[in-house]
Amino acid sequence: MIRVTIFFAIAVCAGPAHADQVPFFAGPDAPDYTAKMIEHDTYNDKGGRQRLVQHHNGLTRVEEKSEENDVVYYGHFFKNLVLSASKEDGEIVRFAVSQVEPSQDHHRIREVRESNDVELVGGEKCRWRELVRRRNDDNPESLWFTCLTDDGIEIATKVLFSSREVMSETRLIELRREPVPDEAVRPPTQLFQASTWLKRLPSYDDYTPNVGDFEARLVGNRSQERLLRHYPWWLRQRDGKDGSIRVTVWNELEEQGLYYSASSGERRFEAVRSMRNPGSFLKSFHDAYGMMDMGKRDLILGEDCAWFDRTPNSADAGLRQCLTSDGIPLLDEHWSGWGVGETFKIVALTRRPVSMDEMQPPRDYLDPAAWGLVVK
Repeated sequence: MIRVTIFFAIAVCAGPAHADQVPFFAGPDAPDYTAKMIEHDTYNDKGGRQRLVQHHNGLTRVEEKSEENDVVYYGHFFKNLVLSASKEDGEIVRFAVSQVEPSQDHHRIREVRESNDVELVGGEKCRWRELVRRRNDDNPESLWFTCLTDDGIEIATKVLFSSREVMSETRLIELRREPVPDEAVRPPTQLFQASTWLKRLPSYDDYTPNVGDFEARLVGNRSQERLLRHYPWWLRQRDGKDGSIRVTVWNELEEQGLYYSASSGERRFEAVRSMRNPGSFLKSFHDAYGMMDMGKRDLILGEDCAWFDRTPNSADAGLRQCLTSDGIPLLDEHWSGWGVGETFKIVALTRRPVSMDEMQPPRDYLDPAAWGLVVK
């Protein structure tokens, strides 16, 4: 017998977060619950990921465990808000939170297609729905499906390739409809505190500064930058004429730092504090991973500088800098093959002591309340 699934399209009132991170909700009235699930990827031979889901009053906490790592997600589906925290040896070492206006979210759900396909999963009956995401019809993407109980609890998911082969799926193991404490679904306060991510690592040696502190201001055609150094720490704050903001703080010797960005309809905060890959944060957030001498020099503000290609062998975009003998960039040339590069030229430079208190983004950028969150 061939089972025919019929889908009925309905509108979605709010753009959700990514369905593979927090559960899909059809409405705001889902009950408190705790669910144990297992997630499998078709092309991952390392076994499935255990998934523990807790939901209370619109907030969801999801903890995933695998052989590779443990990740905790906090999310509010109808606020399009997702936080992720990765653990190493039981300690949170990476954190990211993002919030995007639904109309600007490439992954937003633009319609939900109901079906007559009912299945029994983990002893619970659910009905399948297709989540149609925003996509380019000339470049078909994955197909997303969710299976909801009558009271709105997601107990199974599947993602298909455009060929309709299974990419991944999640299935319920155990479901308990019971009160979930408010504090169980709220992220820890310290995740939003810059001091959490900038405090000394146990592996620190006593740094012997071989370069001095400084403060500088650089100006481009679309934005300006404030640059601070307190070895081995750097802070770069870029303020755009369009109101956009980008703040990066990094330790050039360790895998440690934070990044905040905000523009119209979107903002993001990322942080890492790990001992596994010294210096790799610099590569991820500072666009610089090399130091190839370009064989030319300049004189700016009475300071001599030498040009270096910081992204050698890059074909699409990169960074070239004219650096003083003590490593201060007098010219930053961010180039792009797509024509969206920008060159920053130094207009003010002061060599002075810089404290760690200065090496932090403004507190209101990281205020949980500004993200619509109450933390514990």
